Amino acid sequence: MKKPLSLLLVLVMFAAALAAALPSSAAAFSDVEDGRWSASSIGYAVKEGYMNGIGGGLFDPEGSLTRAMVATVMWRREGSPAPAAPSGFTDVPAGEWYTDAVAWAKETGVVKGLTETTFGPDEYITREQLATMLFRFSSSAPVSVPERADLSPFADDEKVSDWADEPLEWAVEAGIINGTDGNRLAPDGFATREQFAAIIERYDNSFTLRYNAPVIRSHYTEKEYPLVTDADIYVSPDGDDLNPGTFEKPLATFAGAVAKVREIKAAKTEGDITVAFKAGNYGPVELELTAEDSGSSEQRIVYCKYGDGEVIFDNGVTVKESDFLPLGEDERGLFNSKFADRIKKADISFLDPIPGYDDFALFGEDGLLTVARYPDKYSDGTDQFLKAAETYDWYNLNVFSTVLQKRLAAYDDSVFPEMRIFGYILRGFRRDRYEIQSYDRETHLLKVGRTPATEFGGLLRLGWRDADGDGIRMILMNVPYELTVQGEYWVDRSTGTLYVLEPSGDYHISLPHGDKTLRGVENYETGNGYAAAPDYCAIYAEDTGYITFRGLRFTGNVGEFVLGYGTSEFEFDRCSFDHCTGRNALLFEFSLPDAPLGLRVTDCEFGPCVGRHVYVFDEADGPGRYTNRSDVFIDNCLFCGSNLGYDAEGAVNLHACSGGTVSHNRFEECSRCAIVFTGSCDVVIEYNDFDSVMLNSDDGGVTYAWGDVLGNNVIRYNCYGAVPDGSVGVFAHYCDDGDCGTLMYGNLLFDAGSVMYHGAGRDNELRENVLIGQIDVNCGSYTEEIIAAGDAALAENYSVGYLSDCWSTVRGYIETVPGYAEALESRRPGATGLIFDFSRAGEKGFFLAPTNYFTDNLFINQDGSVRIGLSGNAADYCTIEGNNACSFAENPVFVNPTLGDYRIRDGAEFPDIHFEEIGRY
Repeated sequence: MKKPLSLLLVLVMFAAALAAALPSSAAAFSDVEDGRWSASSIGYAVKEGYMNGIGGGLFDPEGSLTRAMVATVMWRREGSPAPAAPSGFTDVPAGEWYTDAVAWAKETGVVKGLTETTFGPDEYITREQLATMLFRFSSSAPVSVPERADLSPFADDEKVSDWADEPLEWAVEAGIINGTDGNRLAPDGFATREQFAAIIERYDNSFTLRYNAPVIRSHYTEKEYPLVTDADIYVSPDGDDLNPGTFEKPLATFAGAVAKVREIKAAKTEGDITVAFKAGNYGPVELELTAEDSGSSEQRIVYCKYGDGEVIFDNGVTVKESDFLPLGEDERGLFNSKFADRIKKADISFLDPIPGYDDFALFGEDGLLTVARYPDKYSDGTDQFLKAAETYDWYNLNVFSTVLQKRLAAYDDSVFPEMRIFGYILRGFRRDRYEIQSYDRETHLLKVGRTPATEFGGLLRLGWRDADGDGIRMILMNVPYELTVQGEYWVDRSTGTLYVLEPSGDYHISLPHGDKTLRGVENYETGNGYAAAPDYCAIYAEDTGYITFRGLRFTGNVGEFVLGYGTSEFEFDRCSFDHCTGRNALLFEFSLPDAPLGLRVTDCEFGPCVGRHVYVFDEADGPGRYTNRSDVFIDNCLFCGSNLGYDAEGAVNLHACSGGTVSHNRFEECSRCAIVFTGSCDVVIEYNDFDSVMLNSDDGGVTYAWGDVLGNNVIRYNCYGAVPDGSVGVFAHYCDDGDCGTLMYGNLLFDAGSVMYHGAGRDNELRENVLIGQIDVNCGSYTEEIIAAGDAALAENYSVGYLSDCWSTVRGYIETVPGYAEALESRRPGATGLIFDFSRAGEKGFFLAPTNYFTDNLFINQDGSVRIGLSGNAADYCTIEGNNACSFAENPVFVNPTLGDYRIRDGAEFPDIHFEEIGRY
């Protein structure tokens, strides 16, 4: 999808010679050779209609720009508004083509003139003047870049005028202006036409809607943390658990604080019990909370920080940049000789035992680092380099890639046990681990065995095959020869050595602590082929309630940071969680009858994690879960970097929950979904800001619902942006597999790819949403395509087996569970009499038809089209009406979305989207 367009969209040359036809590419100009550095930018500017040639088949790439020309471009971008008064510049006479433009630019603050009385319309514009005009205009657009670059690395930074310091820092940070030859900014050099073309292209790709107030909140101010002066217990890194826990004589550990709380509970009958941690790194935490550690509705147990500074519980270890050394001569043969001089090693043998690859993740300043792998870059169909040696022998794989054969042949046998084979789905990995036991250099046969900690059910079950049915879509991980990309790593567990190509900064390794298994959940997620419950968690809480964690940071754990089983009334406020290597950072499971889960997560920040950030599920089966409310509240949090290693569903996943609100959060850089509510009902998702989600998967949606016929979930007032387009299974919102009763209204979607309406569900409604850009709505479903094919037996099998197994469960509930039919009828009138027989798909009572609605939505796109796709007989069970569309130029709502200006026009009639409330507050 195209980025929001720049404020410099049409460069019109004002000489009469420009009446000639507009060339369509840089190749049309005789003075722009193919190898010229600016050729692609010129081609881009010409193709988009931003710039013309000067006539005679010439572009004049090194020609200069005038100040009047740039002011006029900005003025025309705003719709050529009439200025309130003349510019007052003595060198800008009335009646010139640039007169009104300069007057407008002066009154809006875009230009200030060379002096108080002169503008210099015919003077060539310098690079720092151009940056300043862009900066001033962007400040009024409004478009902003929150950070500023350091100009000191440039050789001529001292030549930057004082008034141009911030504009150039802004332009360099945004990537709009780069250095010239010799790493120079050339601030006083004249800006050329080819530089302007490059600036246009960079500008178009430097800003997204997230910087355009007032669509979403542009700035989040961290809340001040109150100083705790009246705690019952104090803890300090330099304390001692033999101390009484006073301010003067604090305790030393979390475990010591919990033991002290038990003592105080026996004597303190009123008010909360507060434990205050002073700033510092407390190292690993491995803690078990039981019913004895619970608070009550009258007396919560609060674990918080004391004042300024971070309270850190670090279950991992840090490898410093200074710990890395050059390779020894005996090690160089493992690696590609072209890169051996750039590879450094660090001793991690102090980790005892060295974590296996299954539990090893390396985090740097920019998130999760990539293990050396073959192939480095991969896409569907190009890297299926392994095939089964026999039809059903999936443990013996033939290597048919000659490149890989040569590289494997170069290794000593001791290297193979360090490698793993991972299956993947397009860009997302499945943590289904197969280790290489040996490699036959003559037959090119890999002997492969399962690792004990296999996370998924197996490659054969998952069916990763190529079109011929005998290939496996897999990737070879932890391959030393493939250490060819800066920041990649390889681990040699046999020697306890970490190898990194061009290490930069410190690295963090997560470690396992707290060997625990969820009580009574032996089949944890086995329905999806997963293994048993996670083995590790930093804090394990069982049958515990009324606990608050406030202002604490948890980092570097394998497994969950907090794993709660049978818990209620847990609260996390202003906490942070990052560098988690397990499937979840927080995992709460609820199965106690007649007791709400009561989980609150507010003002927290979740950093890079291999799996999900928050996972909540209700083990109670059947309709019983709907008699209790889960009461999950997740508000004003930042979720950044989820599902970096697993192909798990969602940064936030609510499974089988009844009641919950996810609001005012920001989700960014999520490999798969942002919010998943599976089998849940009465969930409200509102005021969230989604940016760059679904980056690493080909199946799911930014928000994703499936499998609950009682449903009644609401998605409203959210902003969906920067959703990858081009994959069949990637959607902004996805009502999948029998989801019912999802109401989606008042949302803004831009650059959001596609919106999936439903898959074999009913009573879903999408209305009064605004869809900006080439966004398609898919109203089809897998099931209806099977129905259209007329194969009732196949449809029935498909429904029960995958797409709508929830409906087969419903049939069982209606027949066997007392009171279920009444509960279903109250939410879905007539549902108890529905026909679930696919051979009767055309009859009136068939469960698919026709109770889904897509109405009164507004499309704003290039051609002013309503983009709703109907596949098969979708029209038979969808009501589609009242949808409107307009082009960017004709839109009645925004000032100029074509140019990236999403301010609402004065007096515009607009759907009820609360722009000022979206995002963190």
